[in-house]
Amino acid sequence: MVDWIITRILQSQISHIHRHRTIILCLFILVSETGFTQPKDTLHFFNGSKIIGELNKIKLGYIEFDGDNVGIIRIKNNKISAIIAQSNYFRIETTDRIQHQGYLLRGTMPGYVIIRGVNEDVDIDLESITSLANYGQSWKTRFSGNFNAGYTYTKSSRLGRLNMDGTVYYKSVRSEIQLSANTILSSDSIETKRERENLSISYNYSFTHLWIAAAAARYERNLELGLQRRWQQVLTVGKKLLVRRNQQGLLLVGVATNQELNLEGESTENTETVIYGNYTLFSFEKPKITLSVTETVYLSLTQKDRVRFDGDINLNWEFIDDFTINLQFYHNFDSQSPGTGEANVDVGFVVGLGLKF
Repeated sequence: MVDWIITRILQSQISHIHRHRTIILCLFILVSETGFTQPKDTLHFFNGSKIIGELNKIKLGYIEFDGDNVGIIRIKNNKISAIIAQSNYFRIETTDRIQHQGYLLRGTMPGYVIIRGVNEDVDIDLESITSLANYGQSWKTRFSGNFNAGYTYTKSSRLGRLNMDGTVYYKSVRSEIQLSANTILSSDSIETKRERENLSISYNYSFTHLWIAAAAARYERNLELGLQRRWQQVLTVGKKLLVRRNQQGLLLVGVATNQELNLEGESTENTETVIYGNYTLFSFEKPKITLSVTETVYLSLTQKDRVRFDGDINLNWEFIDDFTINLQFYHNFDSQSPGTGEANVDVGFVVGLGLKF
């Protein structure tokens, strides 16, 4: 009798253990399915095919998509009949100058998408999207940038010239941080000179789709203008003037304060009104070319009749994916050079190879 009772108790305990193990296993499977499996995005083509992966961005008529087993590809948006993208949160800008935030679902008809936002769903034509930014699921996915370098040498003068520039971006839902630097070094048989240097960090915040506030801190050096060092702090507000599939324009107005040191070691302080304009034209057909024109005007508020101009024209040709040939023409004008007090001009032409990341 005692043996029978002990046997029943053991069987009961074993049964409870198996039941608990089964419950734990089911919970583990459930957590694995919901917590560790990330949703995939899908592109549906008009020809009936589809590709699965992750939607990175839409920029001026082209979709960048990280496809499973195929890597990053670029596709014209008029080839796509539908997009389902729920892996990340997106900021979308359209040709009617409206900004949306949300996920993408299949539209009501081919060539359309539904933007599922917090408060409402919006059904729009895919081709009306001028830009779509993917902010990822971690801070690492919000970085992008480029680096360019070039070198020239003439045997007759034994003069070599090295130019380098690079930019790193960090983008969030409404803001962007940009760190950029460029330098031109010249060397001969005697010495190496840092002819021209620029280092800046800027923060842009979008109040709406069109209106922007920006703050920046900069370091500049230009021996041709007699400038050994300039520290500058800038505050501006502005508006996007062009929002098209293949072009963008921006105008900013604000104030800047400067601390300058000339080549003789004399320092001055200066406050200026800033007017900044930029126009960018894109072409992602072959050849893939980007043309950017930037001009900044500085009107001094503390030094009578002093006016400065900084500008450049950049032409980038992406001849292989993520590799570019870069042509840049820059010009600087100062009606009262820090070194001489006289008007002075600096112009130059730079050629280099670039890498985007």
